[in-house]
Amino acid sequence: MRAVIYKGIGEIAVQDAPVPEIGPKDVLVKNMRAGICGTDISAYLKGGDDLGIFPGGLLGHEFVSEIVEVGAEVEDPQIIPGLRVFVNASTSKRGDDGRTKLEITDSAGGLSQFISVQDAKIGFNLHPLPDNVSFDQAVVIEPFSVANHGVNLGKPKAGERALVFGAGAVGLGVLANLMANGVEEVIVSDIIPGKLEIVKQMGGIPVNGKDVDPIEFAKEKFGTVANFLGEERPDVDLYFDSAGAPNALPDYVRGGKAGSRMVVLALTPQPIEVPQTQFVLSELTMIGSTAYNNEDIAQVVSYLGDEKYDPTPVVTHHFAQEDVVEAFKTAIEKRTRRLRSSSTSTPRPQCSTPGTLRLKSASQGAGRSTC
Repeated sequence: MRAVIYKGIGEIAVQDAPVPEIGPKDVLVKNMRAGICGTDISAYLKGGDDLGIFPGGLLGHEFVSEIVEVGAEVEDPQIIPGLRVFVNASTSKRGDDGRTKLEITDSAGGLSQFISVQDAKIGFNLHPLPDNVSFDQAVVIEPFSVANHGVNLGKPKAGERALVFGAGAVGLGVLANLMANGVEEVIVSDIIPGKLEIVKQMGGIPVNGKDVDPIEFAKEKFGTVANFLGEERPDVDLYFDSAGAPNALPDYVRGGKAGSRMVVLALTPQPIEVPQTQFVLSELTMIGSTAYNNEDIAQVVSYLGDEKYDPTPVVTHHFAQEDVVEAFKTAIEKRTRRLRSSSTSTPRPQCSTPGTLRLKSASQGAGRSTC
């Protein structure tokens, strides 16, 4: 088979490798589509050791597949050759070889032609695709499941309003999953016009955060309510940081109304200072969200099958496997343009209330980019 191998910083290669052997409880799958995650890009640019991606190892954990071989002891009659599935990368291997779940996930091998899935079970590491869902639609299940986990933690109610920072694959997934839950008025802030156009296509309300203060924009769109201090805040119930934007948390502290919730899905190496007095007196809530579980995945698959949303606009480029280097360079170029635009934007005002809670990420993660 042809495998995509991580060689080290700035180097990946497509090369011949043996097709994985499967055990009696395993399946062999052929990968049909794969996305490039920000984790993959970070490994390529800065090194993958902290991300579970090591030189000589495989790449890719956002993928959809077709079963081609089934082990003799796999009992579920649904698991047959030809079954189209989303593979939960985090549970694709047993972990009895000393690898952590992070290492298993990030080196799952979704960019290679074939991988083995150990202890194959429906609802555990295999999620069958509805017949009406194409591989192009299904390739976003992983980032949309990350998004759906955050949405579920936010406990949305139909009729609520939301503001999402970042229109990458996860931010667009937040938009889609919110709307599937009856949250139909969703502002999405980004600084890339092309991404904002996709927001509009998917039914969201786009705002260019470089040119317009998202908090003031939300006040104009949704009206205001006064907090305990008499400050007028936008009538927004849910906030989501899906991009690690430096202004996201400060914007929430100065804009969140009492009882609102902010879900933080993004990782950033920079510390962010939150005015503690303002946070407390405004009665705000911040929730951290990590990855996804099988229930989150099953919901996304169900939403796709029920045509609650169409994620097709999220996939902006297609590449053949042998062009994986070009695909990485394209994703990196998109990310670089975003960072350059961000560096020239005007910082949003931050509260200067005494008493500061200093938050610092312990990881070097990055936002996601699907190609």
